[in-house]
Amino acid sequence: ASPGGMASAQTPLGTFLIARTGTASVSVLTAVCTHEGCTVTGSSMSAFVCACHGSAFSTSGWVVMGPANRPLQQFNAQLTDGVVTFTA
Repeated sequence: ASPGGMASAQTPLGTFLIARTGTASVSVLTAVCTHEGCTVTGSSMSAFVCACHGSAFSTSGWVVMGPANRPLQQFNAQLTDGVVTFTA
């Protein structure tokens, strides 16, 4: 995806949110909402949105709209030759 692209990925460890933040950078976040533990599945205008209660999070995990009051957990990630790797 080009910078600004957002997606979710299912792994054996759970669901993660991925945002392409630059030409050579990505952000990887847990998809577990800090409000009540729902899975964040949507995105809107460069924010990840939880369908359960409407909390929105920036691509770096910070809360941009409540009711959540804690950021999503962010993981160290790399983008190399179009492949995202991260440590959870």
